[in-house]
Amino acid sequence: MRSGFTLLETLIALVIAALITLVLMDTLSAATGHAARIEQATREHTQRTLALIPMTRALNGITPDYHDGAFVFTGDALTARGLTTAAAARLDRGPAGFELAIESRGSQPVLRYREAGEDLFEVEIPAGAQFSFRDPRGETHPVWPPEEGFDPDPLYYRPVPTALVITAGDTIILAAAPSGTTGLILRVRDFDLVL
Repeated sequence: MRSGFTLLETLIALVIAALITLVLMDTLSAATGHAARIEQATREHTQRTLALIPMTRALNGITPDYHDGAFVFTGDALTARGLTTAAAARLDRGPAGFELAIESRGSQPVLRYREAGEDLFEVEIPAGAQFSFRDPRGETHPVWPPEEGFDPDPLYYRPVPTALVITAGDTIILAAAPSGTTGLILRVRDFDLVL
C-alpha cells in the first residue's frame, strides 16, 4: 500500500484549486466594480440634490417686482429671472434678483443659478431639459408671461407663475411653487397708474 498522492493527482488538485480561485477572484472583482459604480452614482445624486436645495428655496421665494422694477419675472424654455425673497447669497433676507439658466458646458447641459450677476450654483442635468410655467388657472406655458389670456394687475405689477418646473422628457428635475403670488404694496409714485 502506498501512502500519499501521486504527482498527477497533486497537479490536478492544484489546477482545480486555481480554477476555483480564478472564478472567485473574477466574481469579487465584478462585485467591487459594481459597488464602486453605485457609490459614484450615489455621490453624484447627493451632490446634485444638495445643489438643487438652495435653488428650489430661492424659487419658492419668488415674489413679483413692480412693473418698472429691474427684476420683473420673465422666463422661456432655457431661462427664468426675477426677484426672490429667499436669496441664497444674502444673510439679511432681503429681496435679490436672480437668474436661472440652462446652459451647455461642452456636451453636458448644466443648470446655473446666479444672484447679482455672480454664479452661485451649477448642476449637471440631462439633455433636453427645459422650463415650463404654470398660471393660476393651472395651464402650463413655455414662456412667462404667456402671450394669451394674461391680464396683469392694472399695469402695476406682473404676477409670477404659481409653479415653475424644469423637465427633461418625463423626468422632473426641479419643481417650485412660489409663495409670493400676491400683489405688491402701492407706492406713492404709482397712484397715476391705478387712478
